[in-house]
Amino acid sequence: MLELLTLLLPVAAASGWYAAARHHRRSLSGELIGSVRRAYQGTVDPNIGAKADEAFHLLRQIADSNTKTLELQLALGSLLRRSGELSKAIELHERLHSQPQLTAEQQHTVRFELGMDYLSAGLLDRAENVFADLAASASHGKASLQQMLAIYQSEKDWVRAAQCAQSLKKHDAGQRHATLAHLLCEQAESAIALGDTATAQTHLQQALAEDPRCVRATLLKSQLALQRQHWAEAGILLRSVEFQNPAFIPEIIGQLRLCHANLRDMDGYLTYLDYVYQRYRTEAAALLLADELAQREGDSAAASYLTGLLSECSSLNLIRRTLHYAGSVSCDDGDCVSVLRRCLAALDSMAMQQAGYGCIQCGYECRELHWHCPTCRAWGMIQPADAGIGFIGRNPAPYPS
Repeated sequence: MLELLTLLLPVAAASGWYAAARHHRRSLSGELIGSVRRAYQGTVDPNIGAKADEAFHLLRQIADSNTKTLELQLALGSLLRRSGELSKAIELHERLHSQPQLTAEQQHTVRFELGMDYLSAGLLDRAENVFADLAASASHGKASLQQMLAIYQSEKDWVRAAQCAQSLKKHDAGQRHATLAHLLCEQAESAIALGDTATAQTHLQQALAEDPRCVRATLLKSQLALQRQHWAEAGILLRSVEFQNPAFIPEIIGQLRLCHANLRDMDGYLTYLDYVYQRYRTEAAALLLADELAQREGDSAAASYLTGLLSECSSLNLIRRTLHYAGSVSCDDGDCVSVLRRCLAALDSMAMQQAGYGCIQCGYECRELHWHCPTCRAWGMIQPADAGIGFIGRNPAPYPS
């Protein structure tokens, strides 16, 4: 009995408010809904399962078929869904939806909540059907399309996801459509896997039309150019990443070396690395420049260059590489070499524990580049964690005139 009384505390709170509202002939307010929500969340013990049915039926006595209590009924349905009582939430919303006196907008509201019930229960087909019916609704169209988009993305149905994102464009006029651009890139990657480069190119052009700063589309276009050994075209594409988002420069400078090497223009490559470091303090560019100096002029030149950089800024990778080149030049003593190797091994171990990429929206960290954040579900928010740029990015350079 005490367990049931515990469950009925929200009912008592709601009953008091509801009686006052009837007494003063006013509709149930947001204060009432808040009261029920606070009371329900504060008292319901998830371990009390035996009395859940009794409590639910008593809650329904408050949330009767009178449309004046629609807000209360919807609030109770939402609370049931969030507490895991999905069958009861579905029952409540289906009963509400069958009421003939509801207005069209109220019907849409109830139906949307029912779709959310189905989605929470994993009944994706039912949820999709509900949201598809509401896609043209003025009040719930955008939210329904967003839920459909989430469903299609979870199923990796990139074609229907892109169609859904296309429909969402009318709700965000004038905005860059980064999500749609990435969905088109997904279709391009599928086409590349099938060897259909023409279709892939079409999707990538569409992606850049939707979001001119879509780095992913540019990287895929450069990948296709490299496969065809079109070195000049690939080099132009890779360099254009700077003007989209310079945080991704560490992703392109390795492939850019291949382009310059095949074009016999390594001096141009070194000039570009120096430019990138001077403008953005991109650590990866400085390290590659040191490697090129070591090949051309020896380890002492690389060590001298990196030592000069340490006076401007320092990082784990910069210290590691400086010790590597300096040690190979100056350490002749066996004990010195042993100590240096132990220091480098310790630094290598520390570096291995660092995340290479991070989401600038939610802070998720990972060791590989993902275009879709698994935590916040945002597209294109994961960036290289370069020591000179970090996760926050830099302002892109202006497009050359």
